[in-house]
Amino acid sequence: MTTATATINGIGIQYDLSGAGPPILFLNGHGVRAAHWERQRRALEARYRVITFDDRTAAVGDVPQMADDAVALLDHLGIERAHLVGPSTGSLVAQEIALRYSERVRSLTLASAWPHPGPLDHITQPVLVLAAAEATLPPPQVSLELARALPNARFEWMPGGSCFITQHSDRFCAALLAFLDWLGAASA
Repeated sequence: MTTATATINGIGIQYDLSGAGPPILFLNGHGVRAAHWERQRRALEARYRVITFDDRTAAVGDVPQMADDAVALLDHLGIERAHLVGPSTGSLVAQEIALRYSERVRSLTLASAWPHPGPLDHITQPVLVLAAAEATLPPPQVSLELARALPNARFEWMPGGSCFITQHSDRFCAALLAFLDWLGAASA
């Protein structure tokens, strides 16, 4: 794994890069750092180029800036298109990127997702929406309705509550890999 810092939109952003293959950019939930994704990195880096980064600590109102930072990081790394994975606030950032920079997005995986206030029918990339029945923030019904609003989305229930990505990392990674495998088979 390579850890480096890049000046992105006027601030230093530390990122981690590992693996080889199609790129996957992990977007953080509110208050989460790149280290949160370590289990997912280990599960995916044999087949994918995994990028995690410590984004600027921001309120939900800064989603457009966070999206600009993520795209600028992709530019810095010379990556044209990536799969995006985002929980909670990261799901809003992923949707913002898909709406404003659609050509940069291969697919989206949204977990415990909030719906973006923009035109969701304009997000035409394949989307996997994951939610846990026992989650409280957001309530799982919110993620289910988001999946219904997206034209090319699949929905999958996860075990546990709001922290299912950490508590059930193996299940989360299995769902993500199955989705990415399906995308590969669908595009072949």
